[in-house]
Amino acid sequence: MTALLTAEFRKVTTLRFWWMLGLAPLIVGMFSSAITLPVMRAFTDTLDTDPLHANLAATLFGLAVALSLVVLFSALFGTVNVGTEFRYGTLTTTFLTARGRDGVIGAKLAVTAGFGLFYGLVVEMVSVALLLTFGGDSFEMGGSLFAMLGAALICAALWALIGGGTSMLTGSSVGACITLAVGYTLGEVILRMILSGIGLGSVGGFLPVSATLGTVANAAAGNEIEALPLWPAAPLTLLAWTVAFVVAGWALTRQRDIS
Repeated sequence: MTALLTAEFRKVTTLRFWWMLGLAPLIVGMFSSAITLPVMRAFTDTLDTDPLHANLAATLFGLAVALSLVVLFSALFGTVNVGTEFRYGTLTTTFLTARGRDGVIGAKLAVTAGFGLFYGLVVEMVSVALLLTFGGDSFEMGGSLFAMLGAALICAALWALIGGGTSMLTGSSVGACITLAVGYTLGEVILRMILSGIGLGSVGGFLPVSATLGTVANAAAGNEIEALPLWPAAPLTLLAWTVAFVVAGWALTRQRDIS
């Protein structure tokens, strides 16, 4: 298994997509604080309020943007990393050189989850540095912040696995990327509106993106955003979605004709 993990890790690091996907949430998260800072200061000057609150609001906005993007790009990394071999037809050789398909799939998903965690950790370190820089005296490092950051790390790893599972289900990295990007940004919002319209709004709260938001936002002590699933329902729901995608994709890949 160690050899398979090493091989999968080398496959990722020899290509450029892994760091290109990681740059997007990092850069956007950094600049979102810088962009919103003058806007918030303009509001505080107009309303004659404490400018420290503007700094904190701007940096918190940057953190929220960075975390939401790192989850999305972790999912996209999972689709590309797992689906690339489907796209280029190299999966046949990979399976033939290993003892079985299960070991290859397991190693590929383990490396995928590891890079999802790595993305989340790097973005969070930079985001916290920005909070400390721009937040001023109004920002304090506390347990609630660390709880939310830890929850976001878990979500990044789980969404990387969801991306990998989607690629195994579709057999296409491109199709999986489009499906996840549309579903993450717009699809679930539209679906929740439809469910609300037919009286099933509570069901919409347990869709993947809503469960992710609930996992992160409600991780802090005292946070109980009722529009989102609460703990422990939120992380358990996201875990259930992850298991469903991975198990279904794994089972299909074991049986798929890859010759």
